[in-house]
Amino acid sequence: MGLVRKLDNCLHCTFASLSEVSMSGTPDLPTPNFAFDPNVQGACIAGVRPYRNVSFRLDAETYSSKFVVHNYGHGGAGITLSWGCAAQVRDIVQQHLLTSSDNEVAVLGAGVMGLTAATLLLDLGLKVTIYSDRKPADTTSFKAGGQWAVSIVEFQGKEQELSAIVKTAYTTFKSSIGKGFGVSARPNYTATRSENLDVVLKLAPGLIPEPVPLPRMPFEGHTHPGFEYQTLLVEPPIFLPRLEADLNARGVIFVPKKFSNRSEVLALDEKIIINCTGLGAMTLWSDPKMVPIKGQLAMLPAQPDLQYLYGQNGYMFPRLDHVVVGGTCELDAKNETPDKSVCQGLVDHIASLFGKAPAVALAEIHIHHPNNAAVVNPAMHAV
Repeated sequence: MGLVRKLDNCLHCTFASLSEVSMSGTPDLPTPNFAFDPNVQGACIAGVRPYRNVSFRLDAETYSSKFVVHNYGHGGAGITLSWGCAAQVRDIVQQHLLTSSDNEVAVLGAGVMGLTAATLLLDLGLKVTIYSDRKPADTTSFKAGGQWAVSIVEFQGKEQELSAIVKTAYTTFKSSIGKGFGVSARPNYTATRSENLDVVLKLAPGLIPEPVPLPRMPFEGHTHPGFEYQTLLVEPPIFLPRLEADLNARGVIFVPKKFSNRSEVLALDEKIIINCTGLGAMTLWSDPKMVPIKGQLAMLPAQPDLQYLYGQNGYMFPRLDHVVVGGTCELDAKNETPDKSVCQGLVDHIASLFGKAPAVALAEIHIHHPNNAAVVNPAMHAV
């Protein structure tokens, strides 16, 4: 009888264990808690991506005695490309200094492009002042989800340049893991191939690993195959304050200022001006290629046991402060007011994929609705 009881107990344990193991023999990863109250302060956020048709802008021009470097139009890839673009800005200015004695720089914008450019310009021994009508915590960069991926950015004719930018950006972020910049390595599980990461594989082969095909996504409620990518998570609420603190420590002055037109910019005392105004360039530089694209996010309470990213059918990025659920792609929408019903819909959709809510059709403004594919997925041309 004792032996029978032991066998019964063993069988019970075996079946209990199997219920937590996927068909492929891999245990399911933790299921998120999708409890969400859109009325809680900070539960719904919205920002406007500075998208630019044809390509982002990273070049220089001269206006009388002013040397202006433009660095804007990076859409949804601002944080991803930041260090790489900053390195390009530094190199352009360094070349200019070969024939100039200028030693003061004005950086326009306190988002991630402005902060990283300012950081590297300091290495040239220049005095840097940042002018912005927003503090770093109030910029679009601060509202980003944080996955390192080339998303919602055009680069026609700049493939080789973007290849160098991507390599520098990724290696810089990767080298900062564990150093207080809010960067960590993460797997990203996707139901389909991720164009935003596949373009990295094409631009810079070997920079990140090839995705691993999975017979089944390792999550509750999932029965279909998928892919496991390896990328980085950059947490804006840690990264931007760290950049700001480091700049303050190195003597950079932040000047609150809103520019109404180009003449006001060119009236600055500094002879070197770095234009990182993002969507503001539409007005300041009369750039008709700039297009606002609103993005909304739902912020679930932090869940430390979630150590993965989830994408391609909606997305979910667990961070230290929140579990970020997104997103939307709203062309020509400039307002930064979140819609609570939209944010609730983002959560409901992701929850349905885990079997925790009824299945719902994708809204047309959802980032992964087929109608948005041409904008969301960067086009890859000949390199």
